[in-house]
This record gives sequence, structure tokens and C-alpha cells, in this order.
Amino acid sequence: MNSTKWRVAWNTGSQLMGKVVGSGAMLLVSILIAREFGSEGYGDFTKITTFGAFFYLLVDFGFNAVYLRWQTENVERQTGWATLLGMRLVGGTILMFIAVAILSFLPQNENQGYTGLVRLGIILFTPTILIQGLIVSANAIFQKHLRYDLATLALTAGNIVAVLLVWGAVYGLSSRVGVIGVTTSLLFGLCVTGVVSLVFIRHMEGSIRLSLDKRIGKSLLVAALPLGITLLFNQVYFRVDSFVLALTRSTAEVGLYGIAYKMFELPLVIPTFFMNSVYPLMVTHTNRTNVDELQRMVKKSLTVLLVGSLLSTVIFWIAAPLLTYIRPEFAESIPLLRILTLGLPFFFLSSLAMWTLIALGKQKVLAFIYGSLMVVTVLADVVVIPPFGAMGAAWITVGGEALVLALSGLTLFKYIRSNHLSEISNS
Repeated sequence: MNSTKWRVAWNTGSQLMGKVVGSGAMLLVSILIAREFGSEGYGDFTKITTFGAFFYLLVDFGFNAVYLRWQTENVERQTGWATLLGMRLVGGTILMFIAVAILSFLPQNENQGYTGLVRLGIILFTPTILIQGLIVSANAIFQKHLRYDLATLALTAGNIVAVLLVWGAVYGLSSRVGVIGVTTSLLFGLCVTGVVSLVFIRHMEGSIRLSLDKRIGKSLLVAALPLGITLLFNQVYFRVDSFVLALTRSTAEVGLYGIAYKMFELPLVIPTFFMNSVYPLMVTHTNRTNVDELQRMVKKSLTVLLVGSLLSTVIFWIAAPLLTYIRPEFAESIPLLRILTLGLPFFFLSSLAMWTLIALGKQKVLAFIYGSLMVVTVLADVVVIPPFGAMGAAWITVGGEALVLALSGLTLFKYIRSNHLSEISNS
């Protein structure tokens, strides 16, 4: 195995191992909550965590992709990590207050919407936005050095702490306040991951500096803006179904959809972490005049992700009835999970198309694609979910990602084909 294949395999394997631990921990947390608190308790938990997850993407904003590109293009900007960290910490703090402000405008009642208990949980969970910014910034260093094994160790440490604390909260508190205990436990676990990540970075870099260099910060923001907007559009259309469900359907139905979606998310880590390992190598190949190597990398990645998606689809379709072992009431989640599972090939392959286009500097095209689909998806969710509930949300999720793959894949195909023909004509 050559060095490139070995590096991709090692880092993909390290990330998958970390995600096995991380996803296993979150799966255990989800099962504990669902088993002890039922669909309504899990519905409250889903509302709390999905509300905060939207802001994770804002604090991310695609800065890492720009920072990694700088490492191969501009020697002067290779010291920009201190500013990257500073921007995320300041931005994360601002987003915390924005999240709480938005919460005050959302409706609430006993059976749907954001109840007083859910609001308290969201407020307690908002510091995770800031911590997530720190962890994502640390991942930029790990990705730069292709040392995702260290990120895996940090993630594992945090998840161990989180699971132990959640276990105590679930069995030591009543269902009324147990979800709050779980939320706080996850916050502490994330803090541990952040601290361990900083320890590793200090060992690798010699020190940890914090800066807000205006010139570097402005360049970083301008360069990341197209990708950041794309990721924002992506997050809105990816999460809006849960938001509309929370506002228009019962908490129990939110829980039924939430547990199905949690299971559906498990295999989605495969394309995410695979592309995290491949992306830095793609960037180096886009700097060359010959696109043959990039084409070979895309084709090999396509094969790996397609096979992985089909295997995942079969496995999760067959395993869906296991949801009833959590509680019999989750039998209603089985068809939801199976519908979502049909979309796995679309999600796997759209990840490849998206990150390849990013490596090629086509963020503006992606922003247009995801922006258009965000509008379509939001309108579809608002129209379909109130009368059809979780079933409608599941089908919209699958259909939306199919459109993403069709548009981004066609764009990528046209770009590679045109550049390949240009090389032939110039040779």
C-alpha cells in the first residue's frame, strides 16, 4: 500500500473508530432516555439537542476548509490558527446569546412546541455552541497533520464521561427533570473533549495562542463566506423538519421521529469522515494542471461510498424492527427509519460531490444549489408536515437529498469533463 492510501486508510480508520465509540455512546444515551422516559421524554430531548445543533454549523462556517487550503497556498497565512480559534470563541459567545433570544419568540404549550422544561434544557445546553467551536478548531490542526487518532482519543474521553453521568441522571432522577440532567451530562462530556483536544494541540504545536488579527480574520471570513452560506443552507434544510414537527405535532411524535433519525444518522458518519481524510489530498491535486489524479481519486471514492451506502441500506432496513426492544411504542418508528434508510446512497454520494466541488473552489455554485433546495424543502415541510407528520418529514428528507446529489453531481461531472477535454486539446 502506497503512502497516500495508507494515510487515507489510517485517518479514516481512526475517525471511524472514534465515531464507533462516539456514536455508540450517543446510541446508548438515546436508548437509555427512550427506554426510561418514553417517546415524550425523548421528544423533549430531541427538541433540546436539535435546537443547539443548528448553531454548531454557524460556529463552524467552513473555516477549517479555508484554513487547510491556506496550508498549501500561502506561507504567510499558515500561522492563522490562533485567529481561527479566536474568531470561533467570540462568534460562539455571540451565538449563545442569539440562541436564547430566539427561544423567547417560540410558542409553547403542554403537548407541543417548546415547553418550560425544554426551554430550560436549551438554555443549559447553549454553552455547547462555544465548546463546539473550540473542538472544531482543534480538528483543523489534527486534520492538517493527518492525526485524527488524537481527535478520536479526545472524543472517546469526553464520551466516557458523558455516558457515566447520563447513566446516573437517567436512573437517579425522575422523568420530569431527567432530561435536564442528561443535557447537563452531555455538556460536561463535551467540555472534557475540548480540554483533551487542547492538551494534544499544545503538545503538537508547542503552545496555544489566541489572536484576533483583523487582516487574517477578514481574509478568512471572506474566503469562507460561500462555503459557510452553503453549510448554513444545508443545515437549515437538514434540520427544519424537526423544527416544524416540534411546532405543529405532539411531543410524542417528535420522539418517534427523533429515535428513527438518530439511528439513521449512525451510518452517515462514514462519508463524513472518509471525506475528511480525502479532502486534504484533493486540495493538493487541484493545484496541478493535470486533473487525471483528481479523477482517479473521485472514481475510487465513488466506488467506496456507493458500496458502503448500499450495505448500510440493507443492514438498517433489516435491523429497523429492533427499535421495539427499546419500548413497544417505538414500533411506529420502524417505517420512518426504513424510509430514511432509502436515502443513504444519496447522502453518501452527495458528500463526495460537495467536498470535491469545494476542493475545486466551486463554493458559489454549491451555495446556489443548497440555497435553492433550502427554499424548496422549507416550503415542503411547512405544507406537508402539519397534516402528514413524521411520515411526510421522512419522505421530504430523502427527496431533498436526491435533488442535492443530482444537481451537485451534474455540476461536478460537467466541470471534470470540460477540464479533461481542455487537457486533450492542449496536449
